[in-house]
Amino acid sequence: MRVIPSLPRLSTFVALLVLAAGLGVWGAILLAPSPPHAPPTAVGDGALQTDTGPVAGWFGTGAGAKIQVVVAGLIAAGPSGSAVLAIDGRPARAYAVGTQLAEGVTLAEVLGGGVVLDQGGERVEVQATRLPPVDGIRSVTAPR
Repeated sequence: MRVIPSLPRLSTFVALLVLAAGLGVWGAILLAPSPPHAPPTAVGDGALQTDTGPVAGWFGTGAGAKIQVVVAGLIAAGPSGSAVLAIDGRPARAYAVGTQLAEGVTLAEVLGGGVVLDQGGERVEVQATRLPPVDGIRSVTAPR
């Protein structure tokens, strides 16, 4: 004699199996222990604090070190002037008079044809590059 299960009983059995599996999975997820907290680091801010000044002087990068400055443009001359400078091959940026360009190097003055840098007490003048004249554009001098 063969027993054929009825469809309602079979569907109830499958539903109970799915319910039990779901309760087991969610119970394991919700009741799992939380991971332990990470141990504190040895250095508080994550960066090692060292003084590389004496060693930097050996390789020419200490205070007053020479830097390569290219004058890309002049915005305004005078005591509150500013210029567009490319420093050590980096992209050009605008700098105001008094801005520190590198360690020990500041923009001291903006002139009509270049800039003056203060490199460790030594004043160095860097001329702006003169562009060749363009056809069709005339230079006009102001009347005196």
